[in-house]
Amino acid sequence: MIQLQDDELWFVTGSQHLYGEKVLKKVADDAKIISRFLDNEEAIPVKIVYKDVLTTQPDIKKVCDEANVAENCIGLITWMHTFSPARMWISGLQSLQKPFLHLHTQFNREIPWSEIDMDFMNLNQSAHGGREFGFMASRMKLSRKVIVGFWQDQRVIDEIASWSRVACAWLDSQSTRIARFGDNMRNVAVTEGDKVEAQIKFGYSVNGYPVGDLVECVQDVPESEVDRLIEEYEESYEMPPGIRQGGEKHPALRQAAMIELGMLHFLEDGDFSGFTTTFENLHGLPQLPGLA
Repeated sequence: MIQLQDDELWFVTGSQHLYGEKVLKKVADDAKIISRFLDNEEAIPVKIVYKDVLTTQPDIKKVCDEANVAENCIGLITWMHTFSPARMWISGLQSLQKPFLHLHTQFNREIPWSEIDMDFMNLNQSAHGGREFGFMASRMKLSRKVIVGFWQDQRVIDEIASWSRVACAWLDSQSTRIARFGDNMRNVAVTEGDKVEAQIKFGYSVNGYPVGDLVECVQDVPESEVDRLIEEYEESYEMPPGIRQGGEKHPALRQAAMIELGMLHFLEDGDFSGFTTTFENLHGLPQLPGLA
């Protein structure tokens, strides 16, 4: 089971000093309410961590740089409570190396038409600030997720939850190691890969290993481990009599179990997250690693 409880999305709010300290305090209070609400939503598997309201270019750049090196930070949720001049965000967004989600929402569900005034307008300019921020992200051709809607709506919560899992997967992929046993099947095109491009685009580190290295791990598997895995097979699968204990094909099942265990040891020892195999290069393996 993959555990995501320690991963964090930083809730970052944009504003500016034009409106005065009283307004900025209200902006911070509202941002804390939203971030706490999202953090308490069971549907969202990661922590939502409030960050101070950002009002200057250096502050924005500092938070983005801190997010890049924070081990548990999987990305940012950006919200423009007021009008946040977007040129302030350029250097920060240029340096940001983690995913970000633009939450285009208002703090209030409804607009108080009967009592609206300029103070309310100055404070609640998410529509204006969101367009300004969205323009800059588009001008910079930045990939990001945009979610539009009231922050307490279930649809918005579900979209944030879904995207947070994607952000976790992206961060995990940056350290993913893939073992390629025996390289590619000869003359086959669709499974041929570009290891350099995979690492540039996805972060996957893909390296080839001779099948002989795997064979050594298979030969070192104790018989007692094979016995335990065979018992697991018998509990997990419907098997015909010929492959069960005493059957004429049972030795082939034990071979399959040895290969699975040997491969497991190889992958665990090398901290690999995945592997590929080939149909042509067996080099000492008695059968293809089908069950593995």
